[in-house]
Amino acid sequence: MYVLVTGGAGGIGGGVARSLAAAGHDVLGVDRDADGLSDLPDAVETAVVDLRDEAAIRGLLADRPLDAVVSCVGGYEIAAVEDTAAEAFRRQLETNLTAVHATVAAALPTLRERGGRVVVVGSMAGSVALPYHGAYSAAKAGLDGYADSLRREVAPRGVDVALVEPGPVPTGFNERAAAAGEGGSSEGPSDEGPSDEGPSDEGPYADVYREFEGYSPAATDVETVVERVVTATTAERPRTRYRVSRRARWLPRLARVLPDRLYDRLVRAGLPGGLLWRLLHR
Repeated sequence: MYVLVTGGAGGIGGGVARSLAAAGHDVLGVDRDADGLSDLPDAVETAVVDLRDEAAIRGLLADRPLDAVVSCVGGYEIAAVEDTAAEAFRRQLETNLTAVHATVAAALPTLRERGGRVVVVGSMAGSVALPYHGAYSAAKAGLDGYADSLRREVAPRGVDVALVEPGPVPTGFNERAAAAGEGGSSEGPSDEGPSDEGPSDEGPYADVYREFEGYSPAATDVETVVERVVTATTAERPRTRYRVSRRARWLPRLARVLPDRLYDRLVRAGLPGGLLWRLLHR
C-alpha cells in the first residue's frame, strides 16, 4: 500500500509513518518542518511542502499511485474568543481545516481509481467545544462535518473515510499552546511562529492564561493514537470514527444527556485549576 502521511514531522504523524513503513508499506511523509522530517527512517520518502499551497500539493501528488491519505496536520493557540484576532482565527482554520481539504481534494481522483482510503486525525475538541480554544474547536468541528460529508459522497465510489478523535496527547502541542498567554502559538506542522496578537497579561482573561502556564494534560499516549490511526488505515473495513481515550468517548455522550448549562460547568471544571482538572491530574 502506498500511503501519504501529512504532518509527518509531528509526534502522531511521525509515529504513523514509522509504523506503516516498518510494516512494509510505501510511505510519503510531508510537512513544512524539514528538520522533523529528517528524523524519519530512510524507508520513508519525505517532501517539504506547505499544505495550504494547493498548487504545490497537487504537483507533489501528480502521478503517484496513492492508496491512502492520512492527515495528521494541526495546531492551536490558547486564547479567549474575545482576544483572538481575525488573522489568528484564519490561521487556525487554514492549518486545521483548509490544509486537510487541499490534500484530500488533490488525492481523491487517484483514491477513487484505486479504491483507496482517507484517514483524518481530528480532536475531541471538535465534539466538545473547549473554552479558550474557540478557533481550534471551530476548525475541528468543521473537520468533523467535512469528514462526514466526504464519507457520504465517496463511499459509493469505493473510498473509505475514517475520523480519529483523540483527547489531549503529549506531543508538545499542549506545552507550546501554554505560551499563548505570552503571544505564542502551538502550531506544529504548519508553524507560523509566535503571534504578535496574543492575549494581554492585563486583560479580563489574564488570570485564566496564568492557569494555563505549564498546561500539559494527557488523556492518552501518542503510541495509542498512532495504533488507532494505523488500524484505521489498514483495516479491511475501518470504523467511520475512532474516539481515543475515555475522555474523548464519555464527554460527547454526556453532552447528549445533560442540560447545556450543567454540561458547560462540567467542561469548565476540566480546565486548569478546575475541580475536574484537579481530580484527573492529581
